[in-house]
Amino acid sequence: MIYFNGFLDRAEFSGWRAHFKEALARRTDPARHGDLPDWLNILGKLPAAEPSVICLDSDTLIFGRADDLAPDQQILLEQALKALSPWRKGPYQIFDTFIDTEWRSDWKWQRLAAHISKLDGRRVLDVGCGNGYHCWRMLGAGADQVVGID
Repeated sequence: MIYFNGFLDRAEFSGWRAHFKEALARRTDPARHGDLPDWLNILGKLPAAEPSVICLDSDTLIFGRADDLAPDQQILLEQALKALSPWRKGPYQIFDTFIDTEWRSDWKWQRLAAHISKLDGRRVLDVGCGNGYHCWRMLGAGADQVVGID
């Protein structure tokens, strides 16, 4: 937001809002990202599932347990997750599928966590978040809100 002497300049803000919407439309244009239609298609094939557990404060981020999915749902999920590879940052455990990643983001988090302020109740912006591994970890460390931009 644009502030002038403590007051929001609404006309200036409206201009930025329009600019942001236009920029977002350009960045998500399927013609600009040749893989985007494929990624959206893969995401559309993910089975509907409700994880019984979500663990964001362990080295491997956990979303669901193996018995949360029927066997045919697990097969669909695993196929979709493999189709979205390579996974750069992680590791993740999504229902019964372990996703090992190119970079061990948990090791970076272990080095970083001891040197940052407590995140309890904080709002965090993660610029360059990649697939969001560290966003999830910050939520697990108590942040109220984390926004990732890549």
